[in-house]
Amino acid sequence: MREYIIQRIAYTFVTIFVVASILFLIFRMLPGDPTAQVISPALDESAQKRLKQAFGLDKPLYVQYVLYLKNLTLLNWGRSFTSSYKVTDILWYRFWNTVFLMGAGMCFTLVVGPGLGMIMAWKRNSPLDVGATVGALIFQSAPPFITGLVLLMVLSYRLDLFPTGGMHTPGFHPESLVAQFLSRDFLHHLVLPTVTVALFYLATPMLIMRDSMLEVLGSDFIELAKAKGLAPHVVMIKHAARNALLAVVTVSSIMIGFAIGGQVIVEQVFSWPGMGRLMVEAASAHDYPVAQATFLSLAALVIILNLAADIAYCYLDPRISLGKESVP
Repeated sequence: MREYIIQRIAYTFVTIFVVASILFLIFRMLPGDPTAQVISPALDESAQKRLKQAFGLDKPLYVQYVLYLKNLTLLNWGRSFTSSYKVTDILWYRFWNTVFLMGAGMCFTLVVGPGLGMIMAWKRNSPLDVGATVGALIFQSAPPFITGLVLLMVLSYRLDLFPTGGMHTPGFHPESLVAQFLSRDFLHHLVLPTVTVALFYLATPMLIMRDSMLEVLGSDFIELAKAKGLAPHVVMIKHAARNALLAVVTVSSIMIGFAIGGQVIVEQVFSWPGMGRLMVEAASAHDYPVAQATFLSLAALVIILNLAADIAYCYLDPRISLGKESVP
């Protein structure tokens, strides 16, 4: 087990290194002069030369690459071309905004989805099974911005139950980080984006859990558990659901990766100041330090979540191969 985890961590670092290298090359291969955004062409030649020297843009590409990797390891990602703020300070604020939004949506999805799928399989072909399947497929077929706009139109503009966007009411200034993310005002603003994310991704874990449960319920050990006289809820939860969860764990890491990328749309609809919105703004403004850091942070987050899923899978299913410790 230890060798497997060390091997997976090593693969994770190699993958992040490859992604960082690809991002470096992509942003330098984009059309247009990357220095035009930060260095005005109206300046005289000597002033432009001094500014390029200050940003390290006068050095050969391989020197810039070495400095780029060195600064990445030191978490020194430079300053924004447009605002002059440190990139790490900008990312620190936006990162937690996205984590809270994505975390709330995924927690709801990964708790309600498998739970509902388990009950649907247990009560196969019942009105609950058919209705939940149709409803989940409708919400998954609709793009998140459609669901978000419908929720805004009904619950915000018509019924005035929730705010129309943003993280806080204008004029609200939290005194601490805890007050910023746990205040009633923040949670009130979090509801509609969370529901939008959850409705879009709910069908995947729910239907996978349902199908996996139906397969497990036909196994001999389930019949044996029933023959022992165990209560139905014990057979369903302790014997069937535990084995059926493996498929959900496998797909959850991939689904979370898609969810992180999909936050761009939800954050735009609800004016949520997160990483996805920052990525779009930075790429549009040719703010390469911020854009590179945003892409790399999101990629690293997805890779680390995949690592966590792999390790969790080892504990849930001891039948998988772990090198010398594999079960024949």
